[in-house]
Amino acid sequence: MSRYFEYFPTTTYDVANSTFTMSEVVTDISLKTALLDDIREDPYMFLPYVVKDGERAEDIADFYYGSTDYVWLVYFANDIIDPYDQWPKDTREFNQYLKMKYADDAGATDVIAYTQATTKHYKHKTNGNIVSTETFSLSANLNPSFVGGDYSAINIYTYESEENEELRAIKLVNDSYKNIAESNLRRLLNA
Repeated sequence: MSRYFEYFPTTTYDVANSTFTMSEVVTDISLKTALLDDIREDPYMFLPYVVKDGERAEDIADFYYGSTDYVWLVYFANDIIDPYDQWPKDTREFNQYLKMKYADDAGATDVIAYTQATTKHYKHKTNGNIVSTETFSLSANLNPSFVGGDYSAINIYTYESEENEELRAIKLVNDSYKNIAESNLRRLLNA
């Protein structure tokens, strides 16, 4: 990520309180940039990639672009702003995420067991194809046939797991466009 931020301008940040005044030069990360708008529609620009369990963007950048300095390009190509929430979690991270998110709901019950036993989501099917996944408030009286039919119940664990798995399908900027992306970034940031 260091290479990405080296092109951003700096700004002076003043910190003052009753005891001291301090000025610090910091990177101005508030600028919004766009990746290759002029050639984004090129059919050779992006390549599909499936993230393996435990694989990080840094691993992909190092393998595909030859340097972890291009991790920003992996994030940028996929509109990832927050890699903690927008990157697929490995098994350990996924279970930790569930434990944090559903601990209050589970109470004294094991959180993983709770998420596997509790239905909170329904898949809506039309002509056998899944159209959407919807969340309904928990209710002992909820019957999927009452909300329009063709709904099938899924437990929290399955829903969260499917959401995590969808994050695995990413795209990479074709290596031959790497230098164009970097030049465009410099131009956009006036570096």
